Amino acid sequence: MTIQIDIFSGFFGAGKTTLIKKLIDENVYSKKITLIENEFGEIPIDGAFLKKYNIEIKEIKAGCICCSTVIDFTNTLREIIKSKETERIIIEPSGVGKLSEIVKIVKKLEEDNDIHLNLVIAAVDVTMYEEFTELFSEFYGDQISHASTILLSRTQNVDNAELGKVVSKIREINETASIVTTPWDDISGIDLLGLSEADGQQISRDEDLSAFDLEFDDHDDDDHNHDIFTSWGIETPKIFPETQLRSIFESLKDEAVFGKVVRSKGKVQIDTVNWVEFDFVPNALEIRASEPDEIGRITVIGHDLNQAILDTVF
Repeated sequence: MTIQIDIFSGFFGAGKTTLIKKLIDENVYSKKITLIENEFGEIPIDGAFLKKYNIEIKEIKAGCICCSTVIDFTNTLREIIKSKETERIIIEPSGVGKLSEIVKIVKKLEEDNDIHLNLVIAAVDVTMYEEFTELFSEFYGDQISHASTILLSRTQNVDNAELGKVVSKIREINETASIVTTPWDDISGIDLLGLSEADGQQISRDEDLSAFDLEFDDHDDDDHNHDIFTSWGIETPKIFPETQLRSIFESLKDEAVFGKVVRSKGKVQIDTVNWVEFDFVPNALEIRASEPDEIGRITVIGHDLNQAILDTVF
């Protein structure tokens, strides 16, 4: 049995976890799945969101699987492959994961194992494209240029002129990938998967990986400028009424006070009965009802974060 491997990459807040949840919710994945979830911060958020699904989750926290935690990542992949207990592996790198390095790792393992690199997807938030590519081009450019399918998120929030501009700029970086602009709620998961699997057949197998060392030598963290980002997180029993949450996230846009916040996500209680999950990027806040959890969790990711102020706000 050949194990299929799907990679869902994308910068912070682009919608990677939302996309994976959509595919699972719509029963697109009928095979036994193992998810490798790479969290940038110390507080596990995405893994907690996905634990309600009947899938095995392997969490790798506090480092990027393309460099600082590459040994953990490689060993985890090997263990899953060796166990022969799964039919598909989903890899969700952190927002600053270099897709080029992750593809190399999988393709190197492909040489000696019965696995197949199936999907290589990059999710891109169209509402933040201009700002984030200017500030964080290293990560954006790598993810876009090495994807076989690029799924644009939040396209319903921009007009056709802005959408066309972003598509043109992406095409300058990647001439061959399919670019999906349809809002995700308007396209079925099976159609997304079918399109992406067709694109995956275009993934090059000709790259010479003979000098590529899985044992960390070629994964120098100095080559990946992750240090520009920090994360703040908390587990809390505190109740946050929804109006208060919205006020907090509006205030987080003030860079002079908080630093450059690029992403926040979490799950909290909003009254004595109800819980919500939230996703925040500077141009969008999504709050949705959720089932109760054992404790609230909040994480904030950004550049030059004022962690002392965050302590007082949350």
